[in-house]
Amino acid sequence: MKNESSKSALFLMELILAVLFFALSSAVCARLFVSSHVISRETQEANRAAALAQSAAACVQSAEGDFEAAAKLLSGSVTADGKLTVWYTADWQPLDNAANAVYCMSVLPAASAEQAQVTVTQGDRILLALPFGWHQPLHL
Repeated sequence: MKNESSKSALFLMELILAVLFFALSSAVCARLFVSSHVISRETQEANRAAALAQSAAACVQSAEGDFEAAAKLLSGSVTADGKLTVWYTADWQPLDNAANAVYCMSVLPAASAEQAQVTVTQGDRILLALPFGWHQPLHL
């Protein structure tokens, strides 16, 4: 009889260890899934920010540095200090103002002529900063 109770105690101990092992494994897997989701979201934000920054740079270049003309192309506005700003919702749709904005794209003219920098931010976090330049065509 004592032999039977020791067998059942060993079986119970083995079962408890197996449950603990699977619980630890599932906790590690859950953490990996959560971190992969965060990385995926950050990558999507960075890709979208890069596409918008390239688009903004191309608009300023095609407008030959005229920020007012580029603002019309990008559905943005130019502030008094010459900064072009476009506000975006969480699904990257342009907005008229910063009231419900999640993302902000700014194009700042650089100190030297024919150069600027596009910065895409989410709150205080910079998603992308892209310096670029353009050349004024020579009109003869």
